[in-house]
Formats: sequence, C-alpha cells, structure tokens
Amino acid sequence: MRHKYKLSFSILMISSCLVQIASAIENKNEGLAKMMSVATGGTVPKGSALVTSDVSSAITIQDGGVEIVDNGRISIGSTIVKGGMQVVTRAGTAVEAKILGGKQLVFEEKGLDLIREVRKSSAYKTIISGGDGVVGQQNVYDGAWVWDTKVMGGGEQNLYMGQRKEGGRAMNTEVRGNGRQHVLMGGESYATILKDRAVQVVYPGGFLDGLTINDSAKSWFHAGVKEVVGEVKVNHKGCLYLFAGDVTNRITKGKLSVEGRSDEILFFVGERHVAEIPQINIENLSGNGGTIIFTSIPYDQRHILLHVEELSGDLHFQFNISATGGGSDYLFIDDGAGNHKISVADSGSEITGSLLQKNGFVAEINLVTDKSGGANFVLANRSGDEILFFDGGAYIYGLYKRERRADSNGDSTIWYLGRVVDGRSSSAGSSSSSVKRRPKVITYSDGSSADRGTGAQSRPNNNGKRYKQPPQPRPPRHLREEQSVSVVSAGQNHFSEEQEQSVVSANAPSFTDQILLRPSNKNKPSQQVSEKLSISDFLTTPSTDAVLSLSVTPALVFKNELQTVRAGRGILERNKKTSALWTYAIKSKENVSADHIDFKLEQTGIILGIGGLNELAHGEFSIGGFGSYDKARVTHARGGVSNINTYGIGAYATYFDHSGWYLDSVLKYNHYQNTLNAVSTNGLAIEGNYNQWAVGTSFEAGYRMKVAQSSWIQPYAQLTWLQVEGKEIKLSNDMTGEINPFMSLRSEVGLSVGYEFLDGVETSLMGYITAAWLRENKDDNHTTINKQHQFVTDLSGNAGKLGIGLSSFLSDKLKLYAEAHYVKGHKTKQSLQGILGVRYSF
Repeated sequence: MRHKYKLSFSILMISSCLVQIASAIENKNEGLAKMMSVATGGTVPKGSALVTSDVSSAITIQDGGVEIVDNGRISIGSTIVKGGMQVVTRAGTAVEAKILGGKQLVFEEKGLDLIREVRKSSAYKTIISGGDGVVGQQNVYDGAWVWDTKVMGGGEQNLYMGQRKEGGRAMNTEVRGNGRQHVLMGGESYATILKDRAVQVVYPGGFLDGLTINDSAKSWFHAGVKEVVGEVKVNHKGCLYLFAGDVTNRITKGKLSVEGRSDEILFFVGERHVAEIPQINIENLSGNGGTIIFTSIPYDQRHILLHVEELSGDLHFQFNISATGGGSDYLFIDDGAGNHKISVADSGSEITGSLLQKNGFVAEINLVTDKSGGANFVLANRSGDEILFFDGGAYIYGLYKRERRADSNGDSTIWYLGRVVDGRSSSAGSSSSSVKRRPKVITYSDGSSADRGTGAQSRPNNNGKRYKQPPQPRPPRHLREEQSVSVVSAGQNHFSEEQEQSVVSANAPSFTDQILLRPSNKNKPSQQVSEKLSISDFLTTPSTDAVLSLSVTPALVFKNELQTVRAGRGILERNKKTSALWTYAIKSKENVSADHIDFKLEQTGIILGIGGLNELAHGEFSIGGFGSYDKARVTHARGGVSNINTYGIGAYATYFDHSGWYLDSVLKYNHYQNTLNAVSTNGLAIEGNYNQWAVGTSFEAGYRMKVAQSSWIQPYAQLTWLQVEGKEIKLSNDMTGEINPFMSLRSEVGLSVGYEFLDGVETSLMGYITAAWLRENKDDNHTTINKQHQFVTDLSGNAGKLGIGLSSFLSDKLKLYAEAHYVKGHKTKQSLQGILGVRYSF
C-alpha cells in the first residue's frame, strides 16, 4: 500500500509536467509560415513549415523550422539540426535523413485504415546523432515503420504507441557510440545491433524480435516486456540486464499549427534532464527498523537530496555513493531524534574525488546535516548489522560526526565519511584510542571541546534518559519551503572550528574484530593536532594490499626457480658423460611483510632439463636448456588466497676450470597466470585475473679449493637481475591497479664447505653447508591504485642465508641432489626452500 501511494504521487507529478510541456509546444508552433517548395540544397528557416510537394532533396531544416512529408510524398537527404523537426505521416517517406540534434517524427494518423493501405509512413537509412549538447531523436509511433536506422553518439530512437493501438516499428537498427534505443509500450524492435557503449531499454509492453549486443553495449529488459522472440546475442563485453523498475511514462502530446492547414497532433518522448538533482521533501519520517534506500537506474545514475523536517524512530538509510567520486545522496534534517543506521557498500573504486580532499589528500564525504543535533547514526552493512568500517577504494572509511558551533553557520551536526588513521578519523585530534578495544563510542576531539557549545537540542541526561529542549519557534510552512537546503552537499567540507567524533558501536560483529587493521608504520607514535598527516598514515583496504602483494610475488617465484636451476652445478662435477637429463622438485615457504604488503607464499613446482658437457683444454663447458612449472599459493594476512600458475623456459651455461674456478649463468623466461582472491573489510569476495611475463638472468662466479683429502671450501658471488611485465588490472569490486614493471637486482656473497663421506669408483656421497649474505638493491618499484594513489613496493634490504645439501652418485650414470635453505631478512623470511633432484647421464 505504501508503494502504491508513492506511485500515485509520481504519476500525478508527471502528468502535471506533461501538461506544461504540451502547452509550451503549442505556443511555440503557433503561426508557422507555410512554404510549398524549397530548392535542392535549400533551407527551411525558423518560423517556417515546408509542406513537401512530390519530392524534396537535400534541404536543411533549421532551428524552429519544420518539414511535413505526407500524402505519399518523399523527402530525400534532409538535414535536421538542433531545434528543427521533420514530420512524416499519411504514407509519407523520408530517405537518408541526417538528424543533428533535431527531431524526426514518423507516424500514421488516428483514423487511417492501415489494413487497406499498401504503403505506410516510413523512413529509410536515417542517421541520428546529437548536436550542440542536445539529444537527436527519431520518434516512431502509431503503425509507422523505419528501416536501417543508424543511431550514433548523442542520438536516440524511440518506438512507442500514441493515439492508435499499435506502436512504431524499427527494422535493422544499428546503435553505436553512446546512442540509445527506447522500446516503450506498443513499440516493436526487429534485428537490432548494439555496438560500442550503446544502450537499449525495452520498457513494459515493448516487443523485441532479434538482438545482437557487441562491445560494451547494454540492454535492459524491464519486467512486463510484451514479448522477446528471435535470437538474442550477447557478445564480448556486452551486457543484458533484466530490470524491475522505471515505469515512468515519458510520452507527451503536442500540436503543430500551420496557416491554412489542420493542426498536426504530435507525440514526443520527454527529454532527459541530465543536470537535474532530484529532491524529495518529507515533513515527518519515522519508523522502527524500516529501510530508506537511495537508488537510481544504472543507465541514468542520479543522487537524491532528502529533506526531512522531523525524523524519529529507528531507520536504516542505504546511501548510494558514486563510484567515481561524483558525490552521494544527502539527508537534511530540521528536527531529528532516534537511533539510525547508515549503510555504504564496500567499493574498490574511489568514493571521493580530488574536489572532496582536504590538505591535498584527506578525503571526506558529508552525508547528513542535522540542524537539531538530536539524531544519532551508526554504520551498518546492507543487512543492518553494525560495522566499524567499509572499503572506499584504496583506503578504509568510517562514519564520524562534526558538531558545529552556534556562531558558525548555525547549530547543526554533520555526519560524514572519513578515512581511518590507526582507527581514528582522517581529521581527528590527539586522542588515538585503538579500534580493537571496541568501546561503545570512541570520541576524538581537538582538545578544546569543553569550551565549545555543541548546539544540540536533544541529548542524554545524567540518568541516561533522553530529554528535549523546547524547540525554537519555526516560521510558517510556506516560508520554510523557500529556505534552501542544498547549501550542504555531499562534496562540501566544513573545516572551521569543529568538534569531531568517531562513532564506533560496541555491538559490531565479531568478523570485523578479526580483520587486521595494520598501519604502514607500526612503530609510528600517535600524531598530534599540529602534525601534518601523510598518506602512509591511512589504513588501506584489503584489496589494495592484495594488489600490492601480487605485484611483488612473481619476482619471488622467479628467484626461487633460479636458485633451483643452480643447485648442484656450482659444486664441481665428477661425471664425465657428455649429455644428461635432469629434473628438480621445488618446495618453498616464505613470509613477506612490508608497507601494505603482508602475505605467506607457498610454492611447489618441477623443472625438467637437458644438458651437455664439452671437454676443453683447461676445463669443461656445460650448456643446456630447461622448462618449468610452478604453482604458488599466496595467503593474504587480511583474508583471501590468491594463486599463480607459472610456466617457464630457460637456458644455462657453466664453465669449470681445472684450477678450481667456475662461472655459471642462467637465462630464464616466465609466463604467469595470476588469480587474485581477497576479502573486503565486510566479507565480500574480490577477484581478479590477469597474465604477466618476466625475464631474468643470473651470473655466479666461485672458486673451489681442497683443504683436506675429503673436504673443500668454495666461496662464491652471485648477481641476479629480473624484470616482471607491468600490467593494468581491474578487480571485481571495480578497483583498478596499474602495476609498473617490477625490477629486481639482488646480490649474494657466500661460502660453501663440503665433505665427501664416500668416494668409491662408481658411488659417492658428499655433504655441504652454505652461508651467504643477500641484498636486494631495488627500492623504487611502485603500483598505482585507481589512477590516484601510488604505493612503493619496496622489498630492498639485507638478508642472511643458511643451507645444507647432499649430492650422491648411485652409479656412474645416476646422481641425486637435495638442498634445503633458510633465509631471514627484515622484510622477508623463508622458513624453507627444499630442492630434490635427479640427474641421469648418458
């Protein structure tokens, strides 16, 4: 019943608008001068109406001009500019018309018997586009036909029903650019093709036969569509929406008057007012647990300003925050009371733009202005469960309130969304209570709030009961309605003399408690008011951390594979066979923790290779190639497990000098199939898939010397370089990431000490230990989130390495390898890197 009342009110308002529009059209067209002919290439000027005789060719219909094509006559190649109009009726025909912001109306009159008529009003090969910021229209109704229409950017084709019981029909329409086709009640669309960013909307009562959706085009089928027959194809990035809503009747009636002629009754489709901000005024809004949803049509997104004179009860407001920083819905309250909830969905795209930023980086979005200060709000999810934070792009946001002074633009409380800094507002003061303690309400003030009046007219008293101060006299209603409530918008910030509070409920769900809210600098002390916040102080969202983590993971996988390929070759070979087949199995576990990067890496893989050995005058030269496959599992500290499948090929060359020196080099190429899986702050699954490649090389030099009959030492130095392809990615939550090419330059200096336990003719067993110092030298890799926020992914620094290995000849042809390493650094810790290999020589 409540929705029925709302629908009735909407219809009443729309009907009033239609009457005004029809009256305006009638006045505009009164007294048009009649023209019987225009030369080929001529024009129909403003205030004139050309009644085509036989055939007109290549004329231009200017602003305020009209061409009437009727009684079987033909118009060829007309151009209809902004404000111009072409009317095709009573079996008239228009061919190859060009609409540049003007209007073409094709229809049959009400009393015509279409069953007996061989030819109906029609248009062929019309091209429709906008002009001078105005939408160009082809309006087809009342049994007329159009063929082979092309709707370009800024144009639209409307098929609908006017005075007759049958609508307009379009065959083989092609819509491209940002053009649109609207199939309203009675309209019929046949074999339509949508391309680029085109939009088709099939309203209740519309008919569709054959549809192809290509590129990024979209089509909406409303509930109540009359019929969909034929084949519907959805290709590439095209989308088909099944939508229940938007039942507005946009058809308006007009009249065209020309001297000496009967009036022409016309039917228009109302223009879209793209710059209009809807406003709804409610005198008294209350309820217990009810939900107020701010919503809009996806292909025509709007925000709403809701003005409530009296608010009370317990309501749930679901706000629609623009995904591109374009603002939000807004609630303006004159006299507020009660406890209410506000919901904003987790988003990977930015909810704030540069115009909403304070000090260049602190972003806020105002949601509610309460002039009385009596209403209270907490953050909740869509189900109504209270939460602490939500994802707003690259950073986490919370709900805060700002109580203004009475002498600062009047008494009012403003509730806004702000970025979280170590669990406090982006504009908070010196207090920095931890969010993990979860007090009932956390308040952050500037230290002088005791000296300020809050301006609230209703608040708890000492007994915890609510009392209300006597309200101030209000002006009469007709004067109140004249007051502007749009002075406070979603994008307006209030910086002067404010007391700010963060609102955290004690009843928030336990899931939020388990989320790791980790500042980028864990040891940074709480900041005072006088200190200037830096971008690194804000808490990033889990999806941001996941993108940054996966930007560095391919390089770690690459290094582990290079280490595996090197296994056993740095230790001087005893086998003199010229060729060998070999394989290695890899198992690695690693923890990585740096700024906005925190994950565990588990890597499992296999490498297959073949090599040959050549005898030289003073040594031996080994060369070979190999292929590899790895599966990496990335467990994010803030939820989610990502996976990387790696395929690689490579080649190596090693020289062993009889004096004990050796040189070893490896060249490798990898292809990565990355699947990112993360969990938003409030438990929504996030996914992204993309591919990358990497290329790298490693050079090692060492010297082996015997210190006893069965023991030796081998110092070595190694330099590894690699580069991972940069990539632009988009996640399922609409976050974008621009991963710049990741480069690594790592140096390693170490010492191996070995001992031969067995030294038989065909069998032997040798063990060795390795200690090394590693250093990553690159510290300027970076990734940009949402084309705004650049993060440095710095894994540079020193690390220590300890390893143990075994090498055993089981026969003259078969050799086994086994190695295990432990690496510990400031940002990385490799608890295990295990290698098990087999080599068969022939």
